[in-house]
Amino acid sequence: MHSCALCLGTPKFYCFCCPNSACRHCLSGSKFTQVRGKKGFCKECLELILLAEQNSEYGLNGEKIDLKDRDTFECLFKEYWEIIRENEGLTLDDVYSADLLLKRGVNKTCRFGSVKAGETEEAIDLISDSDTSETEFQRPMGKRKAREYIGWASKALIEFLRSIGIDTTNKLSQYDVDSIIYDYIKERNLFDPIKKKKVICDEKLYSIFRKKSLDRIKIYGLLEEHMTENLVISDEDDSELEDKKKYTVIASKKRRESSGVASIEKEASPSIQKSCFASIVPENIKLVYLRRSLVEEFLKQPENSESKLLGTFVRVKNDARLRLTNSHQLLQVEGIKKGSTADGMGGEILLQVSNRDIPISKLADSDFTEDECKELQENVANGLLRKPTVAELEQKARLLHEDITKHWIERELVRLQNCIDRANEKGRRRELWELMEKREMLKQPSVQVGLLKEVPKVTAEVLEAESGLVDAVKADNQ
Repeated sequence: MHSCALCLGTPKFYCFCCPNSACRHCLSGSKFTQVRGKKGFCKECLELILLAEQNSEYGLNGEKIDLKDRDTFECLFKEYWEIIRENEGLTLDDVYSADLLLKRGVNKTCRFGSVKAGETEEAIDLISDSDTSETEFQRPMGKRKAREYIGWASKALIEFLRSIGIDTTNKLSQYDVDSIIYDYIKERNLFDPIKKKKVICDEKLYSIFRKKSLDRIKIYGLLEEHMTENLVISDEDDSELEDKKKYTVIASKKRRESSGVASIEKEASPSIQKSCFASIVPENIKLVYLRRSLVEEFLKQPENSESKLLGTFVRVKNDARLRLTNSHQLLQVEGIKKGSTADGMGGEILLQVSNRDIPISKLADSDFTEDECKELQENVANGLLRKPTVAELEQKARLLHEDITKHWIERELVRLQNCIDRANEKGRRRELWELMEKREMLKQPSVQVGLLKEVPKVTAEVLEAESGLVDAVKADNQ
């Protein structure tokens, strides 16, 4: 408690239940919430307190626990918490208010020494104007500068990522962005030569954080304000928040409709002619793309395998001797047959793709790349592969949606668990909590049902003769 857990400086805020502490400058990135004066809860202790108060049967990692067994850490922590609660005069209102504020990302210092449970919201508005390290995300709504968002992140962050060659088509997690920025800092040697933990911001980093320098450890916390999912928290139903403590993050509206190309496309939509053929883009191909493991699952049910496999795309490994640009290529399944053997018995099942018979073992069990999709697009344009129609692709996507989604959920839960184990071994606590939250969210039946109920939509190809208008507008805007 004698030094800040992040920068090792002099702390000003302390956790009721553990030695975790934070200085004023590191408060925003410390996952710490004030309760009274200089004391509050860190995220780890707050999670354990909620387990104790709810007499939970499962621990933070989903393991079975017994809060009455004094040989377990959880039981001892519960006893310790009961002592702290009595000595400090804390209530459940303090706990739930702290949990709500932590979920909202509100870690604000107040001018006055004591904040009572009922005064939490009023005290939040009493922000110290003298705190020069205060970020835009910490300011009250009246003082916060307007920030423009494009899709899943702020415009500043999206432009930064694009400028260094990162594909922003698919959403990146806060942790992934933090890793990308860290690699960018290392490549350009932007660390302070004297204070090794401090980063000297170049022009591109300054465009994101609006700071000439900052501590490396703070970057993850500062990225919160740039993620669209953190914009607004719905508290329309306070009773549901207290009972279930589920917080609904409301994403911002499609901001691109009010700017640039999207608004022009909307205005010009009557004159834009769309083909009956599907556009060969990653978003469409993903709807009917099958990994090897899912193909193997289908083949275990011979009565349905052919109807599901025909018309899908698979990723086939190229012959290394050909020295092609891509190690794999995307091909469409045209048929299924059994290979013959010397004894005349049925052999391995083969997929018929592009006038070739491919064994299942040659299929990839990973996602395809953007370059492989571009190669598929070129092959279709050159007439080497048949161009799928929107109706065909949509029909196939709806047939496969449940299977593909369930398969993805199973794999994603395994991947998250492996990441959790690795983060636990490396002692990366912040990463560990983030991964555990993602895993628990994905385990929720309501989330899984929501994913399964999504209706896949296929994007139609825009006719070249009419798409010149949109291209011209794009060029003007650039």
